[in-house]
Amino acid sequence: MCSGRVVVVNLRNPHPDKVMINVNKEVVSSSNNASDFDLKGNISPLLFTLDHIQHLDLSFNNFMFSKLPVEISNLTKLTYLNLSNSMFQDSITTQFSNLTSLRFLDLSCANLVPDLSSITVSLTLPPKLDSGSLLSFISYGYLSSPNLRWLGLRRLRYLVLTDVDLSKSSESFHWDKPISSLSNLISLQLSNCNILGRIPTAQLLNLTNLVTIMVPPSLSNSTSLTVFLADGCSIEGSIPPSITKLKKLRILMLNDNDITDYKGIFQYLSVKIPSLEYLNLNWNDLTGRLPSYILQLPKLSCLYVQKNNLNVDTPLSLFRKSRLDPISFGVSGLSVEINDQDQSLVQTFQPEILEFTSCNMRGEIPKFFSNLTSLVILILANNSLSGAIPYWFYTSNIQLKSSPYPTTISLADNNLQGPIPSKFENVNVIDSSLTNLVGSIPTQIGEVHGIRSVSLSGNKIHGPIPESLCQAANVLQVLDLSNNSMSGTIRRNLSNCKSLIYLNLGENKLTGTVPKELERVTSLRYLDLNGNEFEGSFPTAIQKFQDLEMLNLAGNRFEGRIPKNNLSGPLPENLDGLKMMTKTQNQTTIFGYFYSLKFTGAQLEIVTKRQTQFLVSVYSYNTGFDVSSNALTGKIPEKIGLLNGIPFLNLSHNNLTGLIPKTIGKMISLESLDLSYNQLTGEIPVRLTLLNFLAYLNLSYNNLSGRIPTNPQFDTLYQDGTAYVGNKYLCGTPDGMNCSNN
Repeated sequence: MCSGRVVVVNLRNPHPDKVMINVNKEVVSSSNNASDFDLKGNISPLLFTLDHIQHLDLSFNNFMFSKLPVEISNLTKLTYLNLSNSMFQDSITTQFSNLTSLRFLDLSCANLVPDLSSITVSLTLPPKLDSGSLLSFISYGYLSSPNLRWLGLRRLRYLVLTDVDLSKSSESFHWDKPISSLSNLISLQLSNCNILGRIPTAQLLNLTNLVTIMVPPSLSNSTSLTVFLADGCSIEGSIPPSITKLKKLRILMLNDNDITDYKGIFQYLSVKIPSLEYLNLNWNDLTGRLPSYILQLPKLSCLYVQKNNLNVDTPLSLFRKSRLDPISFGVSGLSVEINDQDQSLVQTFQPEILEFTSCNMRGEIPKFFSNLTSLVILILANNSLSGAIPYWFYTSNIQLKSSPYPTTISLADNNLQGPIPSKFENVNVIDSSLTNLVGSIPTQIGEVHGIRSVSLSGNKIHGPIPESLCQAANVLQVLDLSNNSMSGTIRRNLSNCKSLIYLNLGENKLTGTVPKELERVTSLRYLDLNGNEFEGSFPTAIQKFQDLEMLNLAGNRFEGRIPKNNLSGPLPENLDGLKMMTKTQNQTTIFGYFYSLKFTGAQLEIVTKRQTQFLVSVYSYNTGFDVSSNALTGKIPEKIGLLNGIPFLNLSHNNLTGLIPKTIGKMISLESLDLSYNQLTGEIPVRLTLLNFLAYLNLSYNNLSGRIPTNPQFDTLYQDGTAYVGNKYLCGTPDGMNCSNN
């Protein structure tokens, strides 16, 4: 007869659903699981009759907000217990008090997941990709603990209480005294626990074996601590003196706080912890100097001080003896001084990332940059660099390395001059917008293998668009040549750029027609051809752009009717129409990709909320349809109402006739509507009063008649009548008819 005993029960969900938070703050699945593998319902009481169990894992299941099973206290031989993320809902009191053999206890109720909702893609200068935390907690249940007296588990080595509500418990000044008695503890995680006030560091002196701590803003005196993560914890003022005890610290993250006491931090770091390898102080309120000895810590390889108020010159020569790999000083208040132009940096200084946005750099681009053979990203945007771009700048001196980032060079918004160099190698993203460059675009720029983004907007470039830009097998995704003096036509081979998502040729001197072949670029999300000399009929190619989010054809010489097949019909799956514009805000995704708009230097101007805005971040809900200032004729299609996802519609300054379609009242996302300077007739549809988000309206200079519809919100729009002037048969306008009640 078998007399074996069950000592291990592993019922952990083997394939938990992987989720993320998208840019619209929605939780969406990112896994490919076709089936659910999690246990559901209540736990069978039979499980707790196996009183010899030493290892029990029930994590990542769905117990439907049931209470913690009280019978678990019978399993007194347990050394490992994991109930994390299993949808329990209860208050922790005495359920675990008998489990005195436990070494590992995980009761966490949340999991960190990728969070893209804080990402903002800058389309103005300085060009940058801003973001808050790229990770957020997603809750899987709710546990609370009114006190921690149940933690008399002296053998515990690992304690994870992430997202367990300790707000009530932490009201007591010595609330963490039970934790301080866990002298064998190696790892303690109390993230996202609603802990109030400071953690009293004196109570943690006994935790001499602690290696990892993840807590809110307070510090322990654990002499073995190597990793300290306190990012986004609302730490204010100075760091407590107890930090000087953390002499073995390798990783310190204090970013996203309100720390102002830079002297205490930097003095401590340089003297007390030569073992420091990673330091992140981004997004604080640090002021004053960045001491040179910080850059020369013997093991420091990562330094981030973005978004602070430091205010001192930092000579580039100080980096010579450092081993820093990524360096991010952008918008920190630091001024990086180019000194010793001709002196090469020593070989130990070979960073992969140099980010010096808005660092008041002056003079010519240093020659020693040509010796930085490990660079993947070099960002010198929004400075005062002068002179010509060196001939070697885009060549093999910057090597294409295996990296999660595209190889990037940004010189945007400087005082450079001269032509664009003709040698390009090993670069994916080029941004030289707003740099006073002259001449034509060299054909070699389109011959670079792997080029993904080219932004040369706001210069003095002339000549045609190079035919080389869209060779076969290219991967170009962003092309911004706007605000130059480009001439010639749009070449037909642009249709080879099948990966293109952003095309801005606005404000140039381009002529001819928009080639039909452009319809092959079905991935386009942003198309701006405004302010050129294009002519011919309305471009039919746009009807193929299902993902188009922004269309600007204003200020050209297009004529004819707006194509009905582009805007009408039920939009069946086999019709390539503007489907992205039919989606409302919470149905769409981020505009572009992380890197593809990171350094475009483009500028987007729309009229919304009664004012002109230069958008800093562009998401899909900032889609729009602008064909103003052309020579379009005919009626506005009835089915324009299908574009109910766009916030602005501009058909002004054309020769459109007929009635304003009632279906515009179905465009529920509209914030801005401009139909001015046409030949529209009839009454203003009453359904326009249903547009609750409408903040800008211009129907002026048409042939409208009848009464202006009324509605409490609609009546607040331009009570002075300026939205309706130039319609002499419209009642109640400054220059219109004075209609009686009859």
